[in-house]
Amino acid sequence: MNSVRELSRCRICQGEFFTDSLKLKDSPLANELYPTLGSAQAADTFPLEIVMCKSCKHIQLKHIVDPERLFSKYIYASGTSETFRMHFDLLAEKIANLVPAGVIVEVGSNDGTLLEALKNRGLITIGVEPSASLVELSKSKCNTIYHGFLNQELTKRILSDSESVDLVVGNNVFAHIDDIVDAIKNVYDLLKVDGYFIFEVAHVLSLVKNNLFDTIYHEHMSYHSVIALIPLLQGLGFSIVDVEEIETHGGSIRVICRKTSNLAPSSPNMDSIIAREREMNLDSADWIRLFDTRLKNLFTATQLEIASKESNASWLGYGAPAKAVTFINQFDLGSLRLLGIIDDNPEKQGKYLPSSGFEIISKGEMLKRIDEHPVGIKYYCIIFPWNLSDEIAEKLVLSVGRTLKAIWFLPYYKER
Repeated sequence: MNSVRELSRCRICQGEFFTDSLKLKDSPLANELYPTLGSAQAADTFPLEIVMCKSCKHIQLKHIVDPERLFSKYIYASGTSETFRMHFDLLAEKIANLVPAGVIVEVGSNDGTLLEALKNRGLITIGVEPSASLVELSKSKCNTIYHGFLNQELTKRILSDSESVDLVVGNNVFAHIDDIVDAIKNVYDLLKVDGYFIFEVAHVLSLVKNNLFDTIYHEHMSYHSVIALIPLLQGLGFSIVDVEEIETHGGSIRVICRKTSNLAPSSPNMDSIIAREREMNLDSADWIRLFDTRLKNLFTATQLEIASKESNASWLGYGAPAKAVTFINQFDLGSLRLLGIIDDNPEKQGKYLPSSGFEIISKGEMLKRIDEHPVGIKYYCIIFPWNLSDEIAEKLVLSVGRTLKAIWFLPYYKER
């Protein structure tokens, strides 16, 4: 079966696309890690192009890779970051106050970090997760976990096994879903009348404003604006109660909805966000041309910054999230000789990034490799998960000392 299909119409409303599109270089699948250098360098690549619907303004990838290939072996674990553990703990408190002792379903529950925080507050927790390895990590953290995608069949299973659901939550998952309309219909079916639907998605306004091109990869099939979310949710029986701006992933939005069509959207937050989205031309295709020009300038500036460093310096990377693959591939950093990329997730260590073939190593292995180099050599470490840069830079300085400079390029160049 072909792993990729090209869209000719919008996945939401079947409308036509604007002629302008944002074409990045063909790219490997960002979360496909490989056991050997050779297999990594021979990784499949796929078109990476963003288009926008003329009718509903939904921003999406034009080429959709088979979700089974993308997510069945997904190994990103949110619990490896202290920042995200704290974020989910605060969200759990908010949910517990909203529906005390309620029944909660989390779509794309990952390693169970949020489910555990909810369960600790006395809520009945149900997870839905397509990655088998993450399901195993979640089993002890929640009341029930289902392995699979949230389709009609799984929705019926959940409803046959459980009481009515008070709240459905999805964090950084709705960008990953091919058939969003079907997924939201299933959320609607799960919920009791007036039940809550809360989801967090990266905000395309932040992506465009801060040049966050590295968040564009095949797992992210959609790039969400409030402008496009309002008609989508209203058309499927939800009313938006509020939209909150949050800091995760360089700028996200938390959308709070209820299963009712009787509430008119009236959030001051939402009105402010929509106004700023329009200022950034996210209700037309103008943003595409402007963003493309800024990316070309950013590429030149990045190459010059790297070239300005000491010729005898050694390079490291920290963090192997999906965005690292996009950054390395789009900015031609495969020729940069990295000693390795440190990642705290044991599931990733010993594997290689696609195309570039950079090896993912533990912090201990990194220190060992540094010890093998001459004393006094300068080290530069590129922090790829720049949204966690302060947390990571502190770890690096403590581990290596003053001979290392931690640097990151987005949303702007900084070193520490």
